[in-house]
Order: sequence, then C-alpha cells, then structure tokens
Amino acid sequence: MRGKITLLIHNEAGSFTHRKVFHKKTLRGATVVGIGLVMMLCFILFDYAGLKYSSLKYRNLKTENHTLKADIENRDAQIESFYTRIYALQMKLVELNKLEKEIRFATGIKNTSPKTGEFGVGGTFPSDMDEKIMNPDVYNQFLNNLDKEVLQLDGDLKNQSQDLQALWETLREQIIIQNSTPSLRPVEGGYVSSGFGYRKSPFSSKREFHSGVDIAVGKGTPVQATANGVVVSVGYEGGLGKTVVVDHGKGITTRYAHLSSYSVKEDQKIQRGEIVGKVGSTGRSTGPHLHYEVRLKDKPVNAEKYMSEYLAQKNPS
Repeated sequence: MRGKITLLIHNEAGSFTHRKVFHKKTLRGATVVGIGLVMMLCFILFDYAGLKYSSLKYRNLKTENHTLKADIENRDAQIESFYTRIYALQMKLVELNKLEKEIRFATGIKNTSPKTGEFGVGGTFPSDMDEKIMNPDVYNQFLNNLDKEVLQLDGDLKNQSQDLQALWETLREQIIIQNSTPSLRPVEGGYVSSGFGYRKSPFSSKREFHSGVDIAVGKGTPVQATANGVVVSVGYEGGLGKTVVVDHGKGITTRYAHLSSYSVKEDQKIQRGEIVGKVGSTGRSTGPHLHYEVRLKDKPVNAEKYMSEYLAQKNPS
C-alpha cells in the first residue's frame, strides 16, 4: 500500500484488536499543523513572559521613580532648611552689626577688634543643582559646605554678640560714671556770686580759701543732687550751717550748704536731679545762697567745671 501507513493495535495480551491506515500526506499535514501549533504556543508563552517581565519592570521603575522623587523632595527640603537658617543668621549678623555701629557712633567708642568685612545676605538654589545632587557624592559635599557655612555664621554671630556684650559693658560703665559724675547746676536761676579759690572774706576782709561755689538765689529754692549717689551726712556743720553731703563713688562727693531745710536722710540712695533740701542762709552767711562743693578724694576742686557752661552764670553786675 504505497503512500499509506498501517497502524496495527494490540491489547495487553498481544492479541490483535484493530488496524488504522493513514495516508502519508495526511500525516505530513498533521505534523506541519502540530509543529505550527507548538510554535504558536511557544510564541504566545514567550510573548506572555515578555509582557510579565515588562509589567514587573514598569512597576519597579514606578516604585524607583516614586522613591527617587521622595528622596529629591527630602533633599530639597533639607537644602531649603539650610538656606533658611543661613539667611536668618545673616540677617541677625546684619542687625547686630548695624546696632553696634549706631552705638559706637552715638558713644564715640571705637572698635579695636579685627573685622572680616560686611555680612552678605541672600542666596538662591543653584539652577544646575537639581542634576548635580542626583550624585550622592556631590550632594553630600554640597551639604557639608552648607553645614560649614552655618557653623561659620554661628561663630560670627557668637563673636558679634560677644563684641556687643563687651561694648555694652563699656557703655554701662560709662553711663555709671556719667551718672555718678556731678554735671548739673544744683539750683535753677540765680548766679555765681563767689567762685572757687582765694578771695577776700566778706566778714574779715582777709584773704581766705573758698572751697566751693556760692550761687545767689532766693530762699526756699529747691536744691537738687547733681549726680547719683548715697547721702552720707545730713546736719549742721559750723559755718556751713545746714549741710547735706552726697557720696557718688570713685572718690567723688558733693556738699550742699547754708540750707534752710532737708529733704533727705543719711544712707538714702539718691538719683541725679532729686531734691536734697532748700536754699537758706544758715551758718556763716550774708544772705540766702547755696554753697556748693565738689570734692575728689576729699580734696575740693572747682565746682564750676562740673556744671554746664551755659548754666554757670556769672554775676551780671
């Protein structure tokens, strides 16, 4: 049977059961179809595997992109925080520098400490940094530079604060000295009737040393302390009559004599301009006036030098 294939089928016992006859053309066609189906199935399986791989890769890229985006946002936030802090520190330095200049200008206190220059402000995120910070090494170096700048500004701020503290201590000392240095006219009005130094005595006509300044003014005129201090004496002192003595510290004292009454008591703290008593003519006096003394380490000095020039009026006659 040319062109045909006979298939004999036997059972398990070996007995013939039936026979199948196939044409070779049919078998070849079936083989071709089978091979085609296998190839198609392989293609489908390969394509499915490719799709699964692509899907997995897409999900991984999506997750990686999300993570990268979050990382960039976190880095941006860190950098923005650095810039905000740097800007705040710069502004503080500018304000402190400005304040120091104003204080020094007002007081005339010169700055002897070296300066590194004016403090700059501002700064923006570099336009090319978005690409550069993707590199961990570049980003870490960038953060290190920012951290160094913050530390530098912190140090500058600390130094500036110390300079201001030293300036304030100097200024406070000057204020204390100024407030404790007689600089007011002890009474309003009147005129200097007898100055400091040797003069002819109004009682004996002999030459005598006058340790204070006499200011002729009406009886009852308020007498004010010419500087801050502590009242160390209130009482009658021979020829000076009723007298108040104020200690201003640093060896400086003032004396207010020939008073008619007192307004303070011993050991009382007193501020410049505060009333210590009223003008009178007690003691050795030819009429109502104030005898005003300034002493340095208990030595009398010319009190007129401690009164503003325009206030220390001379006798108009």
